[in-house]
Amino acid sequence: MQRLKNKARELIEHAKPNLGVVGLFGFLGYPVYYLIWTYIFPQPYENLPLRIFCAFISIPWVLYQFIPKKFKDFFPLYFFFSLFIVIPYFFSFMMLKNAFSVEWSMSAMAGIFLLTLLISDRTVIILMTAAGFIAAYFTVLMLDGRVDYTYFIPEYIPIFLFSIVGSIIASHKQQQAYKSKIALMKSLSGSIAHEMRNPLNAITTAIASVQNTLPVKPGIDAATKSYYRLSHSGLIHIHDIIEESSLTLNSANKIIDSILTSLQGGEVVVDDFIRIKSDNAIETALRRFPYNDTREKEVISFEKITNFDFLGDRDLFFFVIFNLLKNALYYKEKNNFKITITTDATTSSNIIKVRDNGPGIKTKNIELIFESFYTSNKKGGNGLGLSFCRRVVESFGGTIHCNSKEGEWTEFTITLPKYQSKKVRDIKRKILYKKRILITDDDSANRLIISKYLSELHCQIDQAENGLQAVAMVSEKRYDLLFMDFEMPFLNGDRAVKLIRSAQNIEPSLALHYRDVPIIGITSLPKSEAKERAEQSGMNEVLSKPISIVTTKNIIEKYFFSDISTDRSEPVIIYSNKRILLVDDNETSRKIMRVMLEHYGYQIEEAFNGREALTQLEKNDFDLVLMDVDMPVMDGIEATRAIRSGKNFFRFRASKNIPIIAITGNSDEDSYRKLKEAGVDFHLCKPVFKDTLISTINILLKNDLPEENSMASNSNLDPAQEESGFWKTINSEHILDSSIIEELREIGGDELVVSLFDTFIGDSDKVIAALSRAFADEAINDFDHLIHSLKGTSGSIGANKIYLLSGYINEFSRIGKWPDNSLWMPTLKTFFAETIAAMKNHINILARQSS
Repeated sequence: MQRLKNKARELIEHAKPNLGVVGLFGFLGYPVYYLIWTYIFPQPYENLPLRIFCAFISIPWVLYQFIPKKFKDFFPLYFFFSLFIVIPYFFSFMMLKNAFSVEWSMSAMAGIFLLTLLISDRTVIILMTAAGFIAAYFTVLMLDGRVDYTYFIPEYIPIFLFSIVGSIIASHKQQQAYKSKIALMKSLSGSIAHEMRNPLNAITTAIASVQNTLPVKPGIDAATKSYYRLSHSGLIHIHDIIEESSLTLNSANKIIDSILTSLQGGEVVVDDFIRIKSDNAIETALRRFPYNDTREKEVISFEKITNFDFLGDRDLFFFVIFNLLKNALYYKEKNNFKITITTDATTSSNIIKVRDNGPGIKTKNIELIFESFYTSNKKGGNGLGLSFCRRVVESFGGTIHCNSKEGEWTEFTITLPKYQSKKVRDIKRKILYKKRILITDDDSANRLIISKYLSELHCQIDQAENGLQAVAMVSEKRYDLLFMDFEMPFLNGDRAVKLIRSAQNIEPSLALHYRDVPIIGITSLPKSEAKERAEQSGMNEVLSKPISIVTTKNIIEKYFFSDISTDRSEPVIIYSNKRILLVDDNETSRKIMRVMLEHYGYQIEEAFNGREALTQLEKNDFDLVLMDVDMPVMDGIEATRAIRSGKNFFRFRASKNIPIIAITGNSDEDSYRKLKEAGVDFHLCKPVFKDTLISTINILLKNDLPEENSMASNSNLDPAQEESGFWKTINSEHILDSSIIEELREIGGDELVVSLFDTFIGDSDKVIAALSRAFADEAINDFDHLIHSLKGTSGSIGANKIYLLSGYINEFSRIGKWPDNSLWMPTLKTFFAETIAAMKNHINILARQSS
């Protein structure tokens, strides 16, 4: 459906230059030619009602530029319907009714020429011409009972075919030339963007280098004030400037990508839309606007009649405000010039008005200013600003239009939907449809409840039964939010989160993502214990069970539609003394990058192109390659292919494994695909920010080290690795679960705890003996029943280690398999002994407390 819409939009764009002229010709020509063919050159047949109808439906073509925006969306459908009637059907019908007379045969040929003038696609021309003739033929057949061929001349057929084919070829050539111009413009825009990103990248790394030379930013309310060569407030001010500059650069990079997407026919990306407060956003925009002088700032005023929230992208909103201010300030030299920004609201919508008392706009040009490449003769304009502004505002679910009185004022009105409106809910649904959420809980009921809540919000949902399974799933898929239970068999939730945050053996792009992805703990543990464990593991927050639908919706709103930062402050682990080969043809970029990386303890060697990089790798040992893509002699893609092939080396043996990070100025999917196919491990788009670069380097260097904590690739453990994974983890678990024991005390007091412990201790020998017999007899069904009962009993009374081990064994027995190695029985006996000792000790403590 989207492809059809895009095709219709493309055909309308082609027809637009001739639409008004052809429409006017149709409106006047149809009735005028009735007089000509009736009274001057009489024809056998004429039809005034049909001509009046054709003239009437041609009127919207003439008025296309003045049609309101909301009706223009339906114009492609109307255009094709009316065009079908006005040209192929009308001329075929009149030719058939006049028995193929010479006059109407020539007129039909002229109609085909008109059709090729309006339609660029040869397939559409052929189909529309054929359909028009067939429809007209059957109409005549129904009206007259036959088709008259009195004046039909067979020699007309090759002439007709020649005319049709010739017109189509000429139109197609014209369209190809137009497409070539558009392709050239897109290519040019990509080149411009690339050239803009290079200085942006240099500025970014320069800022990072300056930041590295400064002391760590102190807290504003720090108890002790340290002394610097700069004042305390001065140092804070410098850091604030650097942080603000980084935000500005990041925003500029986003705008470049958005404008390029717009030029290439793509839609504004809504994936990162959040809830924005109007007053805060406008005040920030006014503060960040690049004024040329103080007078510009003085002529702008902001009147807050109503403050409201709206859904959108903050940086794109800034672009809209910047563009409206820049256009208005073009006339700042006018006497008493001023700009007023107002926020207001009605019962159904929110309104932002930007009004100036400049020279105004001619009424006939008001709608044209939103067309691409219309500049109203301003110096330095490219005609893209307001066109892109309209696309941005419409992506927010709103509209932008202009009112003006020539010589007095101009006012742009942005109308945005209420945050709780259906329009905003539809946009949020579109965003949430792309969000993937993982729910991890060993209790299937809890998983199903949260899944039901999230499915109502149209999110994509996956489920995991335990921590090991969750770790395996995140290493393969990108999740935008994780719900993680704490107490689970095999691997507790907080331990699983530690593994996920550590990013060991996760693909680099996923590893960077999971450093900051929101992870929400869900538990029945006491709040203080849960909070402490959550903070230590890297969870963002903890929810107490049971989870309600309101709580779930609040979490979604908080982490997907607010500007809350999910970045976590963690100490940066630097793998110092690692050797990095820096490959870039730009000497300034190499110098700045070298200073920044050496600050973190890396040893840097340089190469100025891909061929030099191959020579360096053959001579010296390196741990990582940082490769620019666009270089002379041999670019980054060629160099990466050469490295991965290994054909250029005799001494160097790590060609297949050495991590390679590509730095590129191109952000399109095709460029990324080529980099991946060449063998690049990870790519960064310019401008590259310090934190992202250092994190990427550390992740790749960490994954290149011998494994410390293996990320599970599946939920079953390798029998050959008896001391790893689950067996290694379970030994560090608590013998007893104090939270469950405390709950038992709250229910039945110390007496209940003592009674349950005594019963468990008394039955322990019988349980072990029964399991041993079932195993010896290979009675898997009996064994499964016994181990499942042990799992339930031990979990209920807080025998934590036995519960985890029996749950692990039960995962095998319930599918008719025996445990995967010989450790289970000795380990189970050891855990029973430890648990009995711990229970007896706990009983003694309770006895002393009661006495």
